[in-house]
Amino acid sequence: MSVGPRASSTTAGPAPRAFSLAELLVVVGIVTLLIALMLPPLQMARRKTMQTACSAQLQQLGRALEGARADYGFYPLWDDGGDSIRYTWIDVLMQNQLLSPSGAPERSPGGRAIRGLGYCPADRLPDPLNSARHQGLIYPPRHNRAGIDYSYGIGVPLSAGGWAWQSGSARDGRPRRFPGYERGTSGRVLAGDAVSAAIYNLSGDALRTGIWNAPTQFDNTIAWGRHPGGTDGAQAANLLFQDGHVESVGFHSGRRYPVNTSRYYVWHAGESIHVGPEDRYEDNWYPCVPPASTGSGRGVYPAELDPRWYTRTHRWTRVKPK
Repeated sequence: MSVGPRASSTTAGPAPRAFSLAELLVVVGIVTLLIALMLPPLQMARRKTMQTACSAQLQQLGRALEGARADYGFYPLWDDGGDSIRYTWIDVLMQNQLLSPSGAPERSPGGRAIRGLGYCPADRLPDPLNSARHQGLIYPPRHNRAGIDYSYGIGVPLSAGGWAWQSGSARDGRPRRFPGYERGTSGRVLAGDAVSAAIYNLSGDALRTGIWNAPTQFDNTIAWGRHPGGTDGAQAANLLFQDGHVESVGFHSGRRYPVNTSRYYVWHAGESIHVGPEDRYEDNWYPCVPPASTGSGRGVYPAELDPRWYTRTHRWTRVKPK
């Protein structure tokens, strides 16, 4: 009797159990919660990185500014006053080989801006107040956008050589020299995050009003909102002081004194946050224009530091066309 092949028998295991809708929703909820918990620290770290990059650029600009003062006895004037394309003090530093020329930011293949020297990563290129303030100016790299380029402004009294004015040398008859310039260098603003090429004062009214020129055309030049989340919720900006150090300074818009002007100032300690060209200190008006030539060599503002001279004489040779 022959025995045929034995039939094989297989026992099927239980079918794999699928996720229920409730379980899937729980997983999605947990992932969402983890993302929500991680996002604020990541955003804070990103803001801190941008703030550090802006601070490092200010340190570099500070060294270049001191190089200009060592060579010529003055800091550069803030801009060339042009109506369509405006060169600034940063271009002067590049022209004099105190900074490496960077020109306008290039565009990566994906369209993302590659910001060079002179551009703070936290700058929205341009800042909304910048656009409102300079409607007629061309902002690179997109030439259909209003606003002045670069992310930093220079302190006006220092840029105008406020220590070099001599009695009777002003064309308007107003003495503009500010006394004691050699003191208080740790509190006097040399440059900082700004929405204009020049810093006149420490006003931050625009944080409340949204009006770039509130209360006067000289106000709201500092980009106080560029680094939000400062101490006690203050809007902050990086400021470079004349002694070379950089601080993140907060503007407390809800306080009676939003900025401690006995510690931070652009002209003299204790000044108003709205100080302007019509203000005086110890019988001297605000130094807001370069000193007039006296013919003696002293107090003569050098053409090499005046952006207007380069623009009018077509001498921008080390800066990309703007």
